[in-house]
Amino acid sequence: MAFTAIEADGATPKRNAQSVKKERSATAGEVERTRKEIKKNTAETHRMLNKLSSLTAEAERSEKAIAGINREIAALDSQIIVLDDTISKMEKNLSALRTAYAENLRAMRARRQQMSTLALIFSASNFTEAYRRYRYMQQFDIWQKNKTEQISKLSSEIAGRRDTVKTARNQQNANLLKLTEENSRLKATRLETEGVVKNLKKQGSTLQKALSEKQQQLKKLDQELDRIIAEEARIAEEKRRAEEKRLAEEAKRKAEEKRRADEAKNKAEGKAETATNDIKPQPPQKNVESPKLDKKQPSATENIVLTGSFESNKGKMPFPVAGRHSIVSHFGLNSHPDVSTVQVNNSGIDIETSPGTTARAVFDGEVSSVFHVSGYQNVVMLRHGNYLTVYAGIDKLSVKKGDKVKAGTTLGTVYSDPDDSNRTVLHFEVRRERAKLNPEDWVK
Repeated sequence: MAFTAIEADGATPKRNAQSVKKERSATAGEVERTRKEIKKNTAETHRMLNKLSSLTAEAERSEKAIAGINREIAALDSQIIVLDDTISKMEKNLSALRTAYAENLRAMRARRQQMSTLALIFSASNFTEAYRRYRYMQQFDIWQKNKTEQISKLSSEIAGRRDTVKTARNQQNANLLKLTEENSRLKATRLETEGVVKNLKKQGSTLQKALSEKQQQLKKLDQELDRIIAEEARIAEEKRRAEEKRLAEEAKRKAEEKRRADEAKNKAEGKAETATNDIKPQPPQKNVESPKLDKKQPSATENIVLTGSFESNKGKMPFPVAGRHSIVSHFGLNSHPDVSTVQVNNSGIDIETSPGTTARAVFDGEVSSVFHVSGYQNVVMLRHGNYLTVYAGIDKLSVKKGDKVKAGTTLGTVYSDPDDSNRTVLHFEVRRERAKLNPEDWVK
């Protein structure tokens, strides 16, 4: 068989269209597999970041619970010490009462053995002494009765105090058990947190990508809220100017009508000069000019009637979710001490709760806007005068734009993420127009 010069030299044979097509298909497949792998890794990193937030919130909750239990234990310790001290003093008083009572009884019995009560009275040398002995016997009987009642009452009080101490010690034991359980829970949470942190530290660029995506989602939400608020302000200003213009034109029209009516009257009566003199002391024009219009038409900030009510309830409003919940991301810059690169600047707070939980209005207001943002599902914005509350992460809506709501009104069901073990988180913000406020200062 003959070989060509190219084949003899061992050179690569020419690629045909079919081989090029196969190479492109293989490359495209590899790119797609790489893309899916990156997406999978990023999603896993997101889950780990969410897990870290949940664990951190759980640790904070446990630490607060431990601090509260320790305060209760310290209070009970003080109460038990005071009770023990009081019981000791009362027992000493009881012992002294019983001793004095016994001694007096023995002395009286000794006298009565020697002589009966009547004999003691009649053996007196005169009536005055006899009466004195009689009164003494009466007073002794009264003293004996009082001492008996006093001893009985003191004994009952001591028994009651001992019961109180017993209850306090039982509560103390229950608190110590709760403290042990909470400490164990905190220890387990911290161990799990260490594992998540260790894995996150290995993520490198994937972690930065996940954080960047999270920050972008927050930025998109901020931008959309700012845009809506600015648009509302523009519309409100246009309405204010239009109303101001309408009132000014109305005032001008009424002034002109009055002027014409006055002229007609003066002409009919043939007393134009007198009419002019009558008008001079009165300033009819001043009654219809702009100073009075300003009182009827308030400025953009003055026409909000709920502002004071919202402000006066600062720190008293209910949480936007009912039931068990944890704040997994606080207002402002959030970072983890062991993963310094994990930093997210939050415009509100993120509240983790149970699947099926509903979001509720924290104050009376109006549904100003309902919209959708990637990563936050549905977003409901309520207006309370100059103030706004924002509820992001709602799945099934219960309200629409323009609805009037009361505090506690259900706005919708909080979204549960099926790709993250049904993790259920509501993002909540409080704003004064575009100024962002810390929601934890407003709700309790």
